[in-house]
Amino acid sequence: MGTKQRKRAKATLTAVELDRGETLDFTLRSGRVVTIEPATTSAKIVRTTLKELGKEEKAARTDFRFNCQLVIDGQTHRLEREVSTQRSFYEPWEIAGVTIWLDAVDDIFEIVNETHGDCRPRRHVRLALQDATLGICPEPLHPWCPLPEGGLKIERCFRGEDCWLGAYNGASAHGGLDLNHPKGTPLWAPLDLDDQFYFNSMEMGHNNNRWRGLRRWPDGSEWILQAHHMTKLTVPEHTPLRKGQQFAEAAGVYTGAVEHSHFVFKVHDEGETVLLDPWILFRQMYLDAGRR
Repeated sequence: MGTKQRKRAKATLTAVELDRGETLDFTLRSGRVVTIEPATTSAKIVRTTLKELGKEEKAARTDFRFNCQLVIDGQTHRLEREVSTQRSFYEPWEIAGVTIWLDAVDDIFEIVNETHGDCRPRRHVRLALQDATLGICPEPLHPWCPLPEGGLKIERCFRGEDCWLGAYNGASAHGGLDLNHPKGTPLWAPLDLDDQFYFNSMEMGHNNNRWRGLRRWPDGSEWILQAHHMTKLTVPEHTPLRKGQQFAEAAGVYTGAVEHSHFVFKVHDEGETVLLDPWILFRQMYLDAGRR
């Protein structure tokens, strides 16, 4: 018998990593306990232009699918995703009263390397969960940047590959979400932030300007938001931000072939920090703006 984790649905998203055969007891707001157990995981290449798998080639392309069979309250459900195609921007599943985002499986890293930002799960599968009666947080989100009409487009993620986990140069999983927009594009606080600052900057001697914002929720969890390649901050560091307040101009530093911003999302709770797909935030921004 595998080990067991226990978590209770909060007002904010729950991020969890599980091994195959490990069980999670997830308690909903109603008090009902939903049991979730990963049974199998796998990943496979859909198409690649690489001459040698795992070896980067400029502008190469590798797309892959990954899946996980979850046993939820005794019933087996197969969840599958595709990266990096338009299907990268997926809808979560709702099963047994739980909204489930399948974020990653470790099998992906038999196909791609983790050399372009942290993104590999520490266990066999990484999920984000929420009581299906609740949103990802208890307040609407403001757009982080101008939201592209019609939704995010994979062809507008750097050269068409740099979504979350996408294979940069065909071989390296991308530890963030790139959105193409011109130098000077405004970045706004998606929600009230308790603190914000550069953790890397040109002034410090780094090769980029990388910003981090923190939101501490009353339920004890903390959201960590990051934006990279910014031209400049428009507010002093270590000052709180109001939701919707502009804090930076984007896309002006070390952007490579295409001007873009790089977004990162982490959840810190119960002593662990778990990386998640920033698409979860952007999807909610579209919903809160009343847009598809």
